[in-house]
Amino acid sequence: MDSTSRKTVLFLFRELAGYFISCVEELAATNSVDIEVVYWPVNAQAPLVLTGGNGVKWIPKAKWNSNEAIELDQNGGYSCVIVSGWSDVDYNAFVRSKGQSKKILAFDTQWKNSLKLLLGSQWMKWKWKGYYHGAWVPGDRQAKLARTMGFASSEIATGFYVADLEGIAHSNRTGISNEFKIGFVSRLVKEKGFPGVLEGMVDVLNDNVNWQVHVWGTGPLMDVMPRHDQIFYHGFTQPNDLKKVWSDLDVFVLASEYEPWGVVVHEAAGAGLPIIATSAVGAADAFVDHGKNGWIIPVGDSASVCRVLLELYQMTMEEREKMRKISIEKSKMISVNQWCITVKNWMN
Repeated sequence: MDSTSRKTVLFLFRELAGYFISCVEELAATNSVDIEVVYWPVNAQAPLVLTGGNGVKWIPKAKWNSNEAIELDQNGGYSCVIVSGWSDVDYNAFVRSKGQSKKILAFDTQWKNSLKLLLGSQWMKWKWKGYYHGAWVPGDRQAKLARTMGFASSEIATGFYVADLEGIAHSNRTGISNEFKIGFVSRLVKEKGFPGVLEGMVDVLNDNVNWQVHVWGTGPLMDVMPRHDQIFYHGFTQPNDLKKVWSDLDVFVLASEYEPWGVVVHEAAGAGLPIIATSAVGAADAFVDHGKNGWIIPVGDSASVCRVLLELYQMTMEEREKMRKISIEKSKMISVNQWCITVKNWMN
């Protein structure tokens, strides 16, 4: 590649997500840059469709020639390299080769006051900080960890994870309905609170026969999920198709035991939904104002999930409408356009 041609941004990633795909396609379309994305195999339980084109070159990790990329970087072929996969041996070798590009470390690990994380952050500071020019993280919990790794505040940007709200359907549940629809969008794994959160809802579903629970996602726990006439499993849904489902929900729940961020919370806010999230969910810091547009509850507390669902169900439509407006307003705090601007700032 001729170093005098259009600027090229290289992303070295692990698992891809629909929101990231939307961001890089927007970056390529609006900022006159070429983009190469190296990624690990697509998750079989979330088989995203990569369209290609639009200035984005998708490269499966198995087909990426790291030696060729290192040589290209040494000759100024890349303007900026964003690495989200610090455990990958080949990615680390690329970073250690230095080259001429600006190297950005992207991660979503939350800071926690534990000996393991403190020692790990100091090891990262000693071993890797010198190879990177900045850190890009989703929110404040991750920014705190970045600072313990030696990054100055001026070297840290937030907003790494951002939902693509273009075309997302706003909730249309504006009148009293015979049905109360509760939505989950998540992989079916223990760290997302399954199957416990649904098992804990069975009694309240029996007492409220007009309630429905809708679950979009799949995973290894599918066979042990509770079966109930009021619980509906829809499997994995492509991101663009998922945008259509929000309009028919009354509330969104993310009952995770471990959730570094949770872009789906941003999507739910963009749809104007009240949100129930556990204190483990990083995105709740940005998009849930407890008691105003949703609730932040303790981890593993299905009784609290049921309690606040009943509280929401008993609200007037005017009270629910106030919650919807707050969710929509909070969803505007982070945008795809801001994400693209951050990349452009790193490039410069």
